[in-house]
Amino acid sequence: MLTHLLLMRHAKSSWNDPNQTDHERPLNARGRRAAPAVGQALHARGYAPQVIWASNSKRTRETALHLIRAIPGAQRIDYYSEFYHASPSDVFAVARREGEPDVERLMWLGHNPGWGDMHAQFTGRYDDYPTGACTVLERTHEGDWLNPDSWKFVDLILPRLLEA
Repeated sequence: MLTHLLLMRHAKSSWNDPNQTDHERPLNARGRRAAPAVGQALHARGYAPQVIWASNSKRTRETALHLIRAIPGAQRIDYYSEFYHASPSDVFAVARREGEPDVERLMWLGHNPGWGDMHAQFTGRYDDYPTGACTVLERTHEGDWLNPDSWKFVDLILPRLLEA
């Protein structure tokens, strides 16, 4: 049964090539450092995702790969075009269609403003939600897994706080 839901905004992306579409922007050097740092922090705190549902943009694909390389064991990444610049209702529509996965820890990986909005919806907090931010939620009861009242806020991991 799903016990933890993680919401993560992609790591910092590059704006160096003005000819690239937004969908094809890669991570920059800072993003390539931040994603594994978040993965290490999630692993150390016992929240490492077993499955990641991610946007199919280049920066989210790269974030997911850097993240899981820092986490021991096998993880699975499923990419959804519907997560690209999705609103919370778009994400919930995909989640309803896919159903609650049979894992303990699931991550949704995407973009702002949708992910910052979901952070606020699930936590009641209106924190700054920078690139690489990761919200950790813990399930409080076996009700509807998509109801924010089924979750409590546990942690907000910010890459800038992980830098040595």
